[in-house]
Amino acid sequence: MKTLFKYGRGEVEISVPDRNVLGVLEPSSGAEPIRDLGEAVRGVLSNPTAGPSLETLVREKKPRSAAVIVNDMTRSTPSDKVLPPMLAELERLGVPRGAVTIVIANGTHRAMTDEEIDKLLGKEITGAYRVENHLCDGPDLVDMGTLSTGNKLLVNGTVARAELRLAVGEVLLHYYAGFAGGRKSVFPGVSGRDTVMRNHKMMTEPGVGIGLLEGNRLYEETDEAVEKFCRLDFIVNLVSDSHKNVVRVVGGHFRDAWLEGVKTFREMNFVAIDRPADAVIVSAGGFPKDINMYQAHKAIYMASRAVREGGAMFFFAELEEGYGHKVFAEWAERGWTKERVMSEFEAEFRFGAHKLYYMAAHARDFDMYLRSAMGERESRLMFCEKFGGPADIVPALQKRFGENFTAWIIPQGGIVLPCVKGV
Repeated sequence: MKTLFKYGRGEVEISVPDRNVLGVLEPSSGAEPIRDLGEAVRGVLSNPTAGPSLETLVREKKPRSAAVIVNDMTRSTPSDKVLPPMLAELERLGVPRGAVTIVIANGTHRAMTDEEIDKLLGKEITGAYRVENHLCDGPDLVDMGTLSTGNKLLVNGTVARAELRLAVGEVLLHYYAGFAGGRKSVFPGVSGRDTVMRNHKMMTEPGVGIGLLEGNRLYEETDEAVEKFCRLDFIVNLVSDSHKNVVRVVGGHFRDAWLEGVKTFREMNFVAIDRPADAVIVSAGGFPKDINMYQAHKAIYMASRAVREGGAMFFFAELEEGYGHKVFAEWAERGWTKERVMSEFEAEFRFGAHKLYYMAAHARDFDMYLRSAMGERESRLMFCEKFGGPADIVPALQKRFGENFTAWIIPQGGIVLPCVKGV
């Protein structure tokens, strides 16, 4: 069986005997892209997926101020297409432009520049509405109360004081919150750094992980924050396919509408498998997904569900920018064993080092082989062995597991989540 993998800005061909391949795991292509996104947004504003319409909320609340939260540039959400119908509806319902502030949910990321904001939202919007960067370390954070976990919820002042809160987001997989979208526009999107970091410290707890919601305490804390302390009145969230075509728009109640989006996302991107294989052969998906390990690691994390304990993973990611994160690089260059990395991280949480923690955890469970532009030394510091290319894979697997080795092939590792049936 021959499969093309994207690698950087080019491609490589993978060839594995048919008898050894359990399957090629790819996202579903069954959903049709939405042709008129503006019309779809107008539809959920008046006829929500769950909860009252925006008109009902405005009539009941009679807000004198409104905050509309949007994703920053680290997400691909087409806010410039979603905002116009939402803002037009607010104006039609009697909420004037001067009462509306668009807040960029930077989370703990840097503030966006004016030029970046114009590109993100469009100059028609930035010229007509007040737009504000959320600053997680800024002076205008409001204490909304203490959550049941003991975490103090600090929220952007504009959002905290707004009498109507709306959010534009996207349903995506998330390492430890399960899924992005919904309540994440508030927490961590417009929350204080201390609040966010205390939440992220729970990433190593049982039940916390990508695609997991039930029993995920980290997710439950963010949900509690928005349900009881800083309510989102209305959301519009998008679900996209592997080509970034929007296939569904959900809107209304911050949780119930979002969960409908999660359901659609699961149907498209969760792939059921009967069992883990001896090996997984996976690509991060090419540029820009494999620009550095900080970004590309997501594919390892997701594909790890398809390899058995004691198995092997062959990973293709060009990594032209190397590690991709200062703290990640600092921890890797210490040259610690995987056991020490895990114990040090669990003793003292450090954001950025979590990627090396995950790499150490993977290396504990299976062997990782990396094809990248990084050298042998750097590969080993990330608990990987560097291999030459596609021709090396089959001989290595035959030597280790025998002629009848089994393998899953995943051409786009960052968007496909293998799920073992019954687990």
